Amino acid sequence: MKKWLWVVVTILVAVGVGGYTYSRHQVQMQGYDTEMQSGKQAVTAKQYSEAEDAFTRASRTIVNDTAAQRYLSQTQTYIAGQEAIKARRFAAAQTAFTTVKNVKKGSSVLMTRSQTKLDLLDTIISQRKRDNKLYQKALVLNQANEFTDSNGVLMVLFQNKQFSQDYYQDIYRKAKGLRHENNAALKSLTGSTPITNNEAQTVTSNANQTSEQPAKSSDSNSAKESQSSNTTSQSSAATTSQTQSSSASTTSSSAATSTSTTVDPSGIQATRAELTATGLDGNQFTDAQIQAIMQQAAAAHITPVEAARQWQSQP
Repeated sequence: MKKWLWVVVTILVAVGVGGYTYSRHQVQMQGYDTEMQSGKQAVTAKQYSEAEDAFTRASRTIVNDTAAQRYLSQTQTYIAGQEAIKARRFAAAQTAFTTVKNVKKGSSVLMTRSQTKLDLLDTIISQRKRDNKLYQKALVLNQANEFTDSNGVLMVLFQNKQFSQDYYQDIYRKAKGLRHENNAALKSLTGSTPITNNEAQTVTSNANQTSEQPAKSSDSNSAKESQSSNTTSQSSAATTSQTQSSSASTTSSSAATSTSTTVDPSGIQATRAELTATGLDGNQFTDAQIQAIMQQAAAAHITPVEAARQWQSQP
């Protein structure tokens, strides 16, 4: 009787222990599944720190689980790649995103995003090489005291709207410093700070608008005078005006033809605006004189302002 009782007790204990173990395993599996799902959702939402925490908890819920370890490592490497980009360690970023992309049975979302990051890095690295090459060229010109030419090379850099992005900030700051040095040197030589192309265009535009206003006023006055004159006077004036207009048109056409073959109108206007902006009256020079000043400045490696002053000082 006692033996039978011990058998029953043993069976009951075994069933209880087994049930507890099974229940505990079920709870662990539910917790594991919940953490893995939370981690994947966080990855999709680009909340990578939250994803890392969830995968860490999943890996601790079921020890030595390869899936949780794989997702955790992949997420951590992706985060490291992002931090490398922010620090402009682009080679390290390439290595990190390549590792993430090549993980088998990992997060497909992270794989796709890593490929996108690798494409971006290719563009950044290529652009940095071009920017560095231009900066070095401008630096060499600066060291050779070719300050205007150095600024011309730097202008190519600053015209690129992407140049001010974080990826290129180290080169951008050096380029701004070099331009400041060039301008300071030119100011000490010429007494004036060079203006940029944008400033020249603004001055030119304002000058054109100012010159158009008197012209419109003059046209209005001429119309009123014509209306007040008699019929005979109108006919005579019209005949004379047509003759003069025809002659002026022929002369203007000839001058325009000659100018278009030898002069860059936009360069003349920009130079005239630059002279006006530095205190000289750019309108007092003819197109031919402006062209001569530009040629003199290029030949002597000086600014157009300095060349204009030298030209004025000549007897």
